[in-house]
Amino acid sequence: MKKIPSGIKFIGRQGDALPGEDLGGCPIGGEFVEQSTDEIFGGKKVVVFALPGAFTPTCSSQQLPGYEKMYDEFKSLGIDEIYCLSVNDGFVMNAWFAQDGITKVKPLCDGNHTFTMEMGKLNDMAAVGFGWRSKRYAMIVNNGIIEAEFDEPAASVSDPDPYGVSSPENVIDWLKS
Repeated sequence: MKKIPSGIKFIGRQGDALPGEDLGGCPIGGEFVEQSTDEIFGGKKVVVFALPGAFTPTCSSQQLPGYEKMYDEFKSLGIDEIYCLSVNDGFVMNAWFAQDGITKVKPLCDGNHTFTMEMGKLNDMAAVGFGWRSKRYAMIVNNGIIEAEFDEPAASVSDPDPYGVSSPENVIDWLKS
C-alpha cells in the first residue's frame, strides 16, 4: 500500500476579509496557517481530489461543486473530511471557494507543489500558461494510507481535459462497493 509522505506542509490562509470596494479587491487581515500531512491525514479517513487550477472551467463547473453537493453522502459513508488540492496559494483558493459558495469541502493549498511532486502527480502545463500544476485525480486516504486512487487519463487532442474517473459519483460508487 502506498503511504502519504510525512511532514509536508500546506500553507493556507484564514481570517482574511473578503474583497470589496473598501479593500480595493484585495483580501486582508488574516494570517498564513500551516498544516502538515500528518495533521491532515493522521487518524482520519479523507477524500482528496486534486485539480489543475482554481477558477478553471471543469474544476469550477463540475468537480468542486460536485464534491460540495455530495459532501453529506460522503460523510454518511465514513469519510471524515473532503479536501480540494490545487497548486495554488491560499488567497486564490479562498477567493475561489468564496465565489462559488463552497463551505463544506476544505481547500488544500500546495502552492509550492511539494506534495504534488512527492506524490508523482506533477504535470507540466506550460503550454497553456499554467506552469507546473497537479494532475486531476482523487484518492481515499485512511490514516495516511492510500486505499484507492482515481487518476484521470492523459489529455489528448480529442479530450483536452478528461474528467470522470475522479468525479465524486465515481468515488462514491467505489466506497459503496
